[in-house]
Amino acid sequence: MRWFPVMALAVLSLEGCASANPYQGMTAEQMYEMARQQYSKKKYDDAIRTLDRLLTSFAAADVIPDARLLQGDANYAKGSYLTAESDYQRFLDRYPTAQKAPLASLGVCRCLVALSPVPERDQTYTQDAFNHCSNVAVDYPGAPEAKTAAGLAGKMRDKLAESQYDRADYYLRRKLYDSAIIYFQFVDSLYSDTEYAPRALLGIYKANKKIGYNDLADQARKKLLAKYPNSPEAKSLATDGGS
Repeated sequence: MRWFPVMALAVLSLEGCASANPYQGMTAEQMYEMARQQYSKKKYDDAIRTLDRLLTSFAAADVIPDARLLQGDANYAKGSYLTAESDYQRFLDRYPTAQKAPLASLGVCRCLVALSPVPERDQTYTQDAFNHCSNVAVDYPGAPEAKTAAGLAGKMRDKLAESQYDRADYYLRRKLYDSAIIYFQFVDSLYSDTEYAPRALLGIYKANKKIGYNDLADQARKKLLAKYPNSPEAKSLATDGGS
C-alpha cells in the first residue's frame, strides 16, 4: 500500500497545475470582464496580469483596444506612470482614429503631469507634459478630454514659470545680479501671462538698482506699472515711489 502517498502527490500536483491557470477555458470577453472587475476593486496587479494574458492570447479579439486602454488605466492607478504612458501611446499608435483616442491621449498627458517633478528639479517632463496636454486641447476641440488637458497644460506652464523664477531669485539672493536678470527676463518674455511675470519685473528692477543701472531699473519699473498695475508687485513700487 505504498502507492497511496505517491498517488496523493500526483493528484495534488494536478490540482496545483489547474489552479495555476485561472484563465483556462475563458473567452476574451470573459477575461476582459474579469480585468474590469479587478480594476474596480483596486486590484490593479491582478487586472494587469489578466490583461497581459488576454493581449497575448487573443490578439484579434474585439475587446483588445479596450483592454489596452484599461491596462494603461491600471498602471496609472498603481503609480507606474512610465508604463502607463507606454500603454496609452501604444493604443494611439494602433488605433489613432478610434472613438476612445481622446481618452488615451489624455492618459499620456496625465502620466507626464504625474512625472513632473518639483520646480527645483529638471523640468523636462514638465515641458513634455505642457506640450502634449496643449496638443490634446487642440486636437480634440469640444471634447471633455480637451478641457481637462487644457487645464493641466496651464498648471504645467505655471510650474515652468515658477522654476525659472526660483532660479532667478536664487541668483538674486546670492548677489549674482547679471545671472538673476537673465532668468528674470526669461520669465518676463516667455510667461508674461502668469503670476510670476510681475515678480520677474520686480526682480529685474531690484537687480539693476543693485548694480547701479538706474535707467534699466526705471524701464522695468515703468513696464511693471503699465502691464500689471493691480499686481502686488506694482502696488509695492507705487507705494514706495520706486525707492
